[in-house]
Amino acid sequence: MFNCHINVEICSSIKAVKYLFKYIYKGHDRVSVSVTDKVDEVEIDEIKQYKDARWVTPPKALWRIYGFELSKMHPPVLQLQLHLPNMHMVSYHGMEKIKNVINRDGTERSMLTAYFEANNLYEKARGILYRDFPEYYTWQRRGKSWQERKRAAVFQVGRIVSAHPAEGERYYLRVLLNHVTGATSYEDLRTVDGQVMPTFREAAEKRGLIEADNTLDDCMTEAELFRMPSSLRRLFTTILVFCEPSDVRNLWNNHLEAMSEDYSRNCKCKHTVEQMVLKNIRDMLHSMGKDIESVDRQRGGILFVDGPGGTGKTFLYMALLATVRGQGKIAVATATSGVAASIMPGGRTAHSRFKIPLKIDNGAICSFTKQSGTAKLLQSITNNLG
Repeated sequence: MFNCHINVEICSSIKAVKYLFKYIYKGHDRVSVSVTDKVDEVEIDEIKQYKDARWVTPPKALWRIYGFELSKMHPPVLQLQLHLPNMHMVSYHGMEKIKNVINRDGTERSMLTAYFEANNLYEKARGILYRDFPEYYTWQRRGKSWQERKRAAVFQVGRIVSAHPAEGERYYLRVLLNHVTGATSYEDLRTVDGQVMPTFREAAEKRGLIEADNTLDDCMTEAELFRMPSSLRRLFTTILVFCEPSDVRNLWNNHLEAMSEDYSRNCKCKHTVEQMVLKNIRDMLHSMGKDIESVDRQRGGILFVDGPGGTGKTFLYMALLATVRGQGKIAVATATSGVAASIMPGGRTAHSRFKIPLKIDNGAICSFTKQSGTAKLLQSITNNLG
């Protein structure tokens, strides 16, 4: 009836919206056309014959001619910075000396540290979460400060930059900022009931914002009363695979004796008994699709996947990620844009994951150290899908 292709997306979840916006901003379809004269003898110049162009349908052309908006986002969203102490991004010219950059006025300030200062200056600000701050205060880029919003009619939404649990302290800092108001410094954010906790993770645990590993330790302690050592080892393996304990070493030390009772009867050497328990746990991990040994021995390769919109490229990526990760291997999903990365599980932009500078020149390098979490992740990668 319409003589055209119609794609209907039911926006029942945020994922459908992400998928739809990817198509809006991906650009136009392109086509190569050949232009020739209708004559018997003509000198063929393939370079001049072909033209690279884009084509649009009449409705889209009409829409653009009249200058109608293709999309609109309301209310405006402000991206709120998230960083650990003295680890914020600083922009500078390529030829500028690092010493001058460090000594430049305002270098030590960021959106997050300015939020702490605002809580110290304005009494009204102390009851507002960091993510809700843009609704009541405006960010001044020039002075790097928050000022009280003068026009209540203007509405803006704040969104804290995302952080994965694998990032450790940065993730727990985000958890605290999403639940704690009135913090005037990083130390104040780690303070619970007058006690300054050494890490953001411990502060989040103390506030009950995340589940501590005490429940896992209690589970093993209770199981020791009536379960055989083999069952305890399987329970320990299940905890490793599905519960993601943060302190595996402490859990291992607390329950090694109970898990090794059957081996201890026939062998008096503690080191040998410990190795026997580890071997048994390794075999069970392998049977669950997990392996504690490195499996990065395969040859790498580059595959290029291309196809028109709607042919299933995203489905293919998600199937590959699920298969590789289901085998206990590490697969990193990256994309050039944040919209494309957001529709893949665990997806990140290539600039964010590999710390690639936004401006690439002859002296550009990735900004992470050999001892950083990013370096350790890259060393353990099985597949990189991007």
